[in-house]
Amino acid sequence: MSPMTSPTKQSNAEASPTPRADNRWWWRGVAVVGAICVVLLIAELSVRLLGLGPPIYAPRRFEPNGAIPFIKIPNGPIAYRPNTTFASVYDPAGDTRGYFGPKGRVTYQINRFGLRGSAVSVPKPAGTYRVVCLGDSLTFGEGVKYADTYPARLQARLAAAMPNRKVQVINAGVQTYNTADEAALYLLRCAQFRPDVVTLGFYLNDATDSRKTVQQHDEWTRAWKLSPLAHVSRLWEIFERARHARRLQDRFIATTRASFESSHWTECKTVLRGMRRVAREDGFRFVVVVFPVFWNLDGTYPFADIHEKIDAACRQADIECLDLLETFRRRPAESLWAHPTDRHPNEIAHRLAAERIGRYLLGAKE
Repeated sequence: MSPMTSPTKQSNAEASPTPRADNRWWWRGVAVVGAICVVLLIAELSVRLLGLGPPIYAPRRFEPNGAIPFIKIPNGPIAYRPNTTFASVYDPAGDTRGYFGPKGRVTYQINRFGLRGSAVSVPKPAGTYRVVCLGDSLTFGEGVKYADTYPARLQARLAAAMPNRKVQVINAGVQTYNTADEAALYLLRCAQFRPDVVTLGFYLNDATDSRKTVQQHDEWTRAWKLSPLAHVSRLWEIFERARHARRLQDRFIATTRASFESSHWTECKTVLRGMRRVAREDGFRFVVVVFPVFWNLDGTYPFADIHEKIDAACRQADIECLDLLETFRRRPAESLWAHPTDRHPNEIAHRLAAERIGRYLLGAKE
């Protein structure tokens, strides 16, 4: 063999293992990808066959016409159309308490003053002890029958403690309201009732811009459009829904916390001080009742410092403040929801609120 050809053959021999090494890594990659696909396929089949993952319910709707029957009060906020009836309709499959019945309905009866509940006489009959409960959808009792709302239960509790007086608690809660709307409703509609006590139900989104509050509420309750992949993969659908819910929750927490550093919180404090002055002029007792957000109550509740801020603002303005956070602490938040698709307080939460408010108004020491 010629010495001139040896280097070439040796070079080829040394280079020849490279394609075989590349092939081994390629096949290893294919094997890994294949194993992942098999695991995902098994997981997908398991999820489908075993029915794993959170149940999916139809979103709540309003009837008739899919809307709340609002009208505008002249020079004031919106209010319910007087002498009307509408309803919330929930997916019966999510009614684990059997509360709504087979049709999933809760009906709301609005009286001639545009408030939920039975008729209210004007002027106030002699000897009557009246409480007006201002508030938003929590006070109104969205998703709760009227007899189970905290104003109705409060009336029963106070009446039992005052057997020699006629007791009437008026539900002046209106969905979508904030603190300024509630104060305006008192001046325009409820002052004529001549109450002995006015409670103002303060929810933590009261300091949030109303348009943003409505937008966030719609995002929580309306049907959400899934991606094409989520339509064919239950596993991906579960992940996508969880990610969406987490995103909404994080956004709500961030928005709520930021609102207590905004001009809206300053406006809330101004309105509350104004209501305190009106209380002195009209001769009624004024109490701010703070409701917690029904989320992570048995864990690390994210708004404890906000509750302290509200309490401090009330003390500074010489306003009575009843914080209901401890009333609901250590309870699973989901057990207090009206429905899995609606985080408004259910009849259990309303009962607990009524009991606490009743003890407070009656002067019980705790």
